This record gives sequence, C-alpha cells and structure tokens, in this order.
Amino acid sequence: MFQTPSRLRLSCQYLIGRASSRAVNLRDRWFDAPALSFFQAMSDGGFDPDAHIDVLPRHRLIYLSVPKCASTTIKSALSALELGVLPPTDRVHVRRYSGLHSPTQVGLSTFHRLANSTTTLRFAFVRNPYARLVSAWADKFQDKPLVPGDSFVDLYLCHRAAIDSALPEGADQTLSFAQFVMFAVASSDRRINAHWQAQDDLLNMPGIALDFVGKVEAFEVDFTRVLDHVGANHCIRQAIRVYHNASLHRPWPDYFTDDLSARVHRAYERDFDRFAYPRAVRTTAVA
Repeated sequence: MFQTPSRLRLSCQYLIGRASSRAVNLRDRWFDAPALSFFQAMSDGGFDPDAHIDVLPRHRLIYLSVPKCASTTIKSALSALELGVLPPTDRVHVRRYSGLHSPTQVGLSTFHRLANSTTTLRFAFVRNPYARLVSAWADKFQDKPLVPGDSFVDLYLCHRAAIDSALPEGADQTLSFAQFVMFAVASSDRRINAHWQAQDDLLNMPGIALDFVGKVEAFEVDFTRVLDHVGANHCIRQAIRVYHNASLHRPWPDYFTDDLSARVHRAYERDFDRFAYPRAVRTTAVA
C-alpha cells in the first residue's frame, strides 16, 4: 500500500530541484545549441511544453498531456512511479507535489536526448471529442455564475464578446452546455485553453514524435503499454483502476442535438478523423 508523502518534504525536494535545474539550463543554453533550438521551436510554434509535457528520465517516458483525457489518473500513476509513493490526490497537477518534471526542470539537454531516443516511450491519450466537451463543461463551467474570480470564467469573459456578444454574462447567468459549445467551437483553434483545444493540434507539438496514442475509452488496456514499458509493479497497476477527477454529468450523448453535434464535428473534424471516432453520437459507446 502506498503512503502519501508530506507536503513539506515534497516542497523542499521541489525547491532544491528547481534551483538545480536553473543551473543546468544555463549551462545547456550556452553549450547545447541543438537542445535549445529544439525547445524554442515548440515555444515559437505557440505551444507550452512546460505546461503539457511530463518527463521521467529514469523511466524513459515522455507524456504529452491532453486535458480531460484521463490526465489526472495518468499523472497519479506516473507520480507514483517517480516518487515511489502516491502524491496528495488534490495536488497531482501541481509539480511541487507530484514529483513530475517539465522539460526545463530536467534540463534542455536531457529533454532533447530523451525526445529523440529510441528507448523512450513518447505517449498521449485522447478521447471522443463529444465526451471531452461535456466533461470540460461539467468540470469548468456547470452552474458557475459568470462573474470574475474563477480562472475559467475569467477566460470566458475575456473572449466572450469577440466570439459572440449574445453569450451570457453576469452573476445571475450560467453557461449552458449548448452555449459552451458555441464558445468552444469558435475558439478550438485559437489555443486560448487546452481543455477544449483540438486534440490533433495539441499532439502536433514540434519535435515530439509520439510512439503511442491511447484512448480513454480503452484506458485500462491501452495504459498497459505504458506500465509494461516501465515494468510497473502490482500496486501501481491497481492504482490506475480508479478514475480520478471524474466530472459529474449525465451520459454525454444526452447533451447533444443534431445541430450541436454537427457544430462539434465541423470544429473538431481533424480529431474525429485522426483518432477514428465516429461522427454519430448515439452509436458510440458511452465513455
């Protein structure tokens, strides 16, 4: 059975590691031009590798995270691999507590080497675009008053007028799923938030040639490839059987009219095509 480490110990380890990584990156910027160019190509392309990539050098893993695609469950398993213990469940997305490192935390040279190594497993997970949008809405907007103070509501309010001034705002207003779809499809290619950004776009990060793209709908089977790669023990294999941070909502097909599904399919057509998800809503197994 895993034991949860203290937050103080994790914070101390994080601060020591951050100080060390600054020195390493200063060295790499001066003496490893290819590694610096490799990293800058991602940033110059409008991507944020430090936000979406977890690097586990000891386990030869690079995880390109797509929000609302079992990322909390995956990060929990990777954190257990890295720390040898389970992180606090409410902080698995916070590097200070998860023990998971970004590219700059491991150092540009190390990241560059792992990203191009034949022994590294570079992987990601995707999800049916319909189900992913329902999960994003339920987790980030459902029943929230549309007033400043919440980071996702703030983002919505910032872009609302440019997308459609008829969309709601105010303390007595909330964002329905249909209204969220209007907002999401209009901004799916603008990279304003990865929770409804097209998955195909996220996974086209320059320099990261993925070896494996699993599906949330077949998570336990597909994630076995990652666990086999690292030789995970029985405790870690059992830990991933629990889905963390599941959004509370009805079965996702219930939210779609023909008009809404058509809007989503047009906006996320590359996701449907690349990852072989059917356009039809009702014939797809509920995730």
